[in-house]
Amino acid sequence: MSSILVVNEISTEREELTRALEAEGFTVVQAVSATDAVREIWGGSFIVAVISTLLTGTTNTALVKQLGQMAPEIECIVQGKNDEIPALVRKAIKIRDGEAAA
Repeated sequence: MSSILVVNEISTEREELTRALEAEGFTVVQAVSATDAVREIWGGSFIVAVISTLLTGTTNTALVKQLGQMAPEIECIVQGKNDEIPALVRKAIKIRDGEAAA
């Protein structure tokens, strides 16, 4: 099963995306902060990290760069405020199936 890391400080958004990804067969690990995301990268094996644009204490760009240095095999998708959940799920499916990169 393919694992995805969802990084979002807003629990309702994080949980909604998690449910949609799990419905498509993904295993999802939730991170409530950039610090949690870094900790999870060390403990797991992910194909995709979906990172919210709004993070306390850092930027999504800095986190994408840090995760890329730690685990270059992970594709990072930045989840903007107006991004629709179905579009993010489709992108993750394409990455899993080898059809696209983030």
